[in-house]
Amino acid sequence: MVTESLIRKKFVHETLQKGLLKIYATQESVVRSNYQLRSRRLITLLSKHSFESNITSDSHTIFVRILPYLRFLDMAYRRNDRISKFKRRNLALYNRVVWGVLYHETFPQLRYGFTDEVRKTIHEQLEKSLNP
Repeated sequence: MVTESLIRKKFVHETLQKGLLKIYATQESVVRSNYQLRSRRLITLLSKHSFESNITSDSHTIFVRILPYLRFLDMAYRRNDRISKFKRRNLALYNRVVWGVLYHETFPQLRYGFTDEVRKTIHEQLEKSLNP
């Protein structure tokens, strides 16, 4: 039986998953195009798109592993001299990417994207998967 809460949980899970995959893809493209890779550890981690999702009756929790090295690269991007601002504006790896995707794409989609049409589509998908 497909309930409203099941449909809502599936919508939230899919929306958050799309946002996380976009964050990983953006970070991976920045690393590949702008940084010289000495060890392949950073690009390997970003290519895995690894995260864990826990869904309970009233909450949805996502655990994402971030390398500390990624944060240090992002701090180097944030230096305040005018040369580094010009050269490093395309090198944002964490704050600009993560919060940009979350606040400008994922959260509005969660707030306003759960329309009757989306609800109907997810309901049909769940019905097909439960009753083949």
